[in-house]
Amino acid sequence: MSPRQRPARGAMESLLRVVHGLQTAGIAFGALAVWGVTRDWPGPLAFAVVGVLLIATMPLLRHPWGWIASLVTQAAVVALTWFEPVWGVVAIVLVGLWIYCFVKARQIERQRRAQGLDPRGAPGT
Repeated sequence: MSPRQRPARGAMESLLRVVHGLQTAGIAFGALAVWGVTRDWPGPLAFAVVGVLLIATMPLLRHPWGWIASLVTQAAVVALTWFEPVWGVVAIVLVGLWIYCFVKARQIERQRRAQGLDPRGAPGT
């Protein structure tokens, strides 16, 4: 019995997984900073919840609608500005990176379709 092979990752899934990973690392450091500045539990807890949300949505990125779940997490990343206003600058950079990767992935997949290739990276027929 051969193990079930997973389909190749498309550009969208690959790029957004990288962004989610970077955002999770940024949020971990943000939570530490908020704890160091305020010593107030709701702030670091909110950062932790959003970090877990980012990790939890990573498997959803394999679906064609996965980017919508990722977009919702971006709203959560921006909402952390309510707990730490300086986070707004970081959120702008991180969401800007998400937008860039989203647009670039759509471009790559569109190009692959135009060349008659599978947009997810599997060998063409």
